[in-house]
Amino acid sequence: MRILMICALDVWSLDQGKGAPTLERTLRAYGEAGHSIDAVLPDIGANHFYDAAKPKALRPESRPEIAGVRFHTFHMPSVRDLHERVPALPRLAAARPVWAAVERIDQKLRFAAVFPWLAAKRAERLLRAEPGAFDVLYAYEAHAVLAARLLRRRGCRLPLVARFQGTVMHPALSDRLLYWRRYEEALALKTRADLYIMTDDGTQGDEVLARLNPASKGRVRFWRNGLDLDRPAGPSGLRPATAEERVAERASLGIAPDAFVMLTASRLAAWKRVDRAVRALPRVRAWVPGATLLVVGDGEERARLEALARSLGVADAVRFAGAVPQRDVMRFMHASDVFLAVADLSNVGNPLLEAMACGMCIVAVDAGDTRDLIADGATGRLVDSSQRSGVVKPLEQRLADLLVTLAGDAGQRERLAAGAAAYARQHFWTWEQRMAAEIAAVEELAQPSGVRSR
Repeated sequence: MRILMICALDVWSLDQGKGAPTLERTLRAYGEAGHSIDAVLPDIGANHFYDAAKPKALRPESRPEIAGVRFHTFHMPSVRDLHERVPALPRLAAARPVWAAVERIDQKLRFAAVFPWLAAKRAERLLRAEPGAFDVLYAYEAHAVLAARLLRRRGCRLPLVARFQGTVMHPALSDRLLYWRRYEEALALKTRADLYIMTDDGTQGDEVLARLNPASKGRVRFWRNGLDLDRPAGPSGLRPATAEERVAERASLGIAPDAFVMLTASRLAAWKRVDRAVRALPRVRAWVPGATLLVVGDGEERARLEALARSLGVADAVRFAGAVPQRDVMRFMHASDVFLAVADLSNVGNPLLEAMACGMCIVAVDAGDTRDLIADGATGRLVDSSQRSGVVKPLEQRLADLLVTLAGDAGQRERLAAGAAAYARQHFWTWEQRMAAEIAAVEELAQPSGVRSR
């Protein structure tokens, strides 16, 4: 099977081997199954970490070498391209809040409007160069689906796979202004495809597809991502830490053996709300003086979070580890007492799944479908995110009070950690299982290959 893939993302969002592994795992799995992929991508993806403090043009990602995968890269023009050509831009870039706003607008417009046109044009050249060579058109994420939509309007009749890594549209279903602000994603979700693969990441993507695209019924595969559960004895297999491993990891990271350690692991984006963990820390340390917060990951919010920690007087108690290789995230999990998942939209991303598989005590904000995995008091603890009249304390204060309780109750932490690990063993897929299910569905779609590229 030969697949023509369109994707607006970097393979790794935070440099080689760092950030979300889903796209890399997808590409690698198809290659290992004997299929080939021609992937059309921009030189710098929509998920690339933009540092507003470094306004000059960015260096494109160095694409990983993956068997069976060929990358066809095109340049995506941006305002950064003009930095050395337009005299006013360096002065504008010096005003960081203004420059950050300019870049957000530039990013939105480029990928909503320019990327679909350029990607469709590049993909169309491949189709014309090798008529009949491709079996499936695979659009990875919303901007790519918009490009596939253009290709179909131009006559491409390949079976279409629309792949979504969750969605931000559920709140917009009841908010008309928010809906129009996110219209490009709504349009992608409404696009007719032969197969929809929606990640079950707690953002309620199955419900969103059913509401926005009733024709998708019967064509949706609603699956969680996989995990490295199949190598329990290996260096990267997710598993609970032994007592010896916990001591060793703490020593290697310079953490005191008796410190109460909380961990967040995610891209540092505004909607991840890592600020909640930082804001809760002063109250926690008032009762637990040695409490430490580890922040694994990088992103646009890092500088703001560092400034917040300084302003709250807890800079010495927050350790920003930056982006670390995927295989090393488990080391931080083994060194920590509690994993914090505090986002607004959902908390069922891969970091939470990995933390459960590592047998961590989970504390999560009850957002999206988080409670499908975290049963309060059984597989973790939930913090109510609602603004109901009965909820008096601010969320950060309730989070801090719960953490103080857990800090003084090792028995409860151990019980919750065991419940999380047991749930992971029973319910989570390995990456091999997850990708085998997807590849089988796509192979079935490609079987009646009477429909070929023009």
